[in-house]
Amino acid sequence: MASPVLSFRAEELLVEKLDQLSQATDRDRQYHLKRALARYVESESWHINAIAEGIADAEAGNLTDLKAVKAKWVTRAKHNVDGQSGQ
Repeated sequence: MASPVLSFRAEELLVEKLDQLSQATDRDRQYHLKRALARYVESESWHINAIAEGIADAEAGNLTDLKAVKAKWVTRAKHNVDGQSGQ
């Protein structure tokens, strides 16, 4: 089964840099683009996973009271302000 073909436009300067990288590494554009896309998708997938985990937690009743969340952030903000004022 053949791989799907993707097509997109890129700025000329970016393409020039890609070509320089390709030439310096003796690899073609496709090699570098596939690696870059795989790395990007992997690094950004955490967001989708985090949302799914949050929904599962909420459905299981594992929720934190809003007052507790606010108190935590107020304490953190106060700590940051106090820490910076001493510098």
